[in-house]
Amino acid sequence: MNWKKLKTGYWILIGIVLLLIVIRLMLPSIVKRYVNRTLSELPGYTGRVQDIDIRLIRGAYVIDGLELRKHTDPKEYPFLQIQRADLSLEWRAIFKGRLVGEIVLDRPVIHIVAGKDDDSREPSKEHWTKTLKALMPMTVNRLQVDSGKIAYLDFSSKPDVNLSISNMQLTALNLANVEDAATPLPSTVHLVGTSIGGGKLKVDMKVNAMKETPDFDVDAALTGVKLTSLNDFIEAKAKIDVEKGTLDMYTELQAQNGSFEGYVKPFIKGVKVLDWKEDKKEGGILQAAKEAVVGFLVKTVENPKTEKVATRVPISGNLNDPDTDGWTTFIGVLKNAFIKAFNQGIEGTINSG
Repeated sequence: MNWKKLKTGYWILIGIVLLLIVIRLMLPSIVKRYVNRTLSELPGYTGRVQDIDIRLIRGAYVIDGLELRKHTDPKEYPFLQIQRADLSLEWRAIFKGRLVGEIVLDRPVIHIVAGKDDDSREPSKEHWTKTLKALMPMTVNRLQVDSGKIAYLDFSSKPDVNLSISNMQLTALNLANVEDAATPLPSTVHLVGTSIGGGKLKVDMKVNAMKETPDFDVDAALTGVKLTSLNDFIEAKAKIDVEKGTLDMYTELQAQNGSFEGYVKPFIKGVKVLDWKEDKKEGGILQAAKEAVVGFLVKTVENPKTEKVATRVPISGNLNDPDTDGWTTFIGVLKNAFIKAFNQGIEGTINSG
């Protein structure tokens, strides 16, 4: 036996092990710099993460303290904050012959700030796709959100508007069509949350996320919202105060090959616009008189048996219009429809083909 060669091989093995240990120790710092650089390359935004942890055994890495800030965002309200993001292989899919990933987001917060859309460097769909692929090279098949929050803020209105949905729990399955690929809408999304005013949000969605312009079928309901919690928004838009009442809001929406249609139906019950003595004291007799007229008009459209304010707003459009940003147009259509609509009830009239 050649002891000299054996000894040399022994030291080579030790050297390889030490090298792997050094690489493992350095890897989180390398990945952190890469992630920070990737986030900051998104036009109009700056981003950073606090820490990265590598989990080699299960093929994952964990991001702590991710923040993505639009250049026009107020300091206190960055566009995106995530306490922890776990990005990993989905091992169950490997046994089905697919290499896909899963993402678990802990306490993500999204702030949508109105009146700040004049930034000429707003990233395109391609920019967002490139950034997401850089962070998660594999196709995502499963997405989970725990204790999420989304807030709409408008500091240009008087008074300021702050609307939010918190305690959001989302589970999206089979996004990469690992199972039931032949089904037209093979993926499912389920979302629940709590709005300001104690409202309960429930969203159920079927989707084909693998299409360039996804097909989907959505049923959503927001129920039990106390109207007084929306007074800043109502006052900013209509210059009146609501004394009491509740809001239930329902919507169905379906998209196929870029064309979408559906409806929004809020349902307002027990609404009271005027407290004459209090309103006269706070806003003067003209404001009180205005709210009295609005209160009268509300009464004229209420169902006398149920005291429900009724209307229905249809939604339609096309996401493939080459002259417009399809996603921006879609969000604008939804925003206008939700503001206009006043009634209740998922009718079941929109069905995926």
